[in-house]
Amino acid sequence: MQSRRMNPRILLSILAFCGIQMACVTRGRDFSSDVGWIKKGQTNQPDVTRFLGAPTAVGSAGGVSVWTYGFYDYRLFGESETKELKLYWANDQKVQDYSFNSSFPQDRQRLMLGPK
Repeated sequence: MQSRRMNPRILLSILAFCGIQMACVTRGRDFSSDVGWIKKGQTNQPDVTRFLGAPTAVGSAGGVSVWTYGFYDYRLFGESETKELKLYWANDQKVQDYSFNSSFPQDRQRLMLGPK
């Protein structure tokens, strides 16, 4: 019986493809960085769910319910980018407070310049 060897070009292509796939890991769903629609004391949980879907994580901060929406794009080569929106809920299920952080260049530039 004859031994079959894989073509070196095919093997190299498979290895390169696997390497590229492993060089980037994404978690969460991308979402709009525009948080101007969120109004403290007005925006409620059904509004947020309609707009963003289910949160990436839920938790508590000092007894206050917190929903986190995150998009994390980690790269082996180059700059990793992340953004995270945290919504802090009052007992009436309306936004008590929120925070938005991002390392995406377009967000950083916009946020560092501040409101116009």
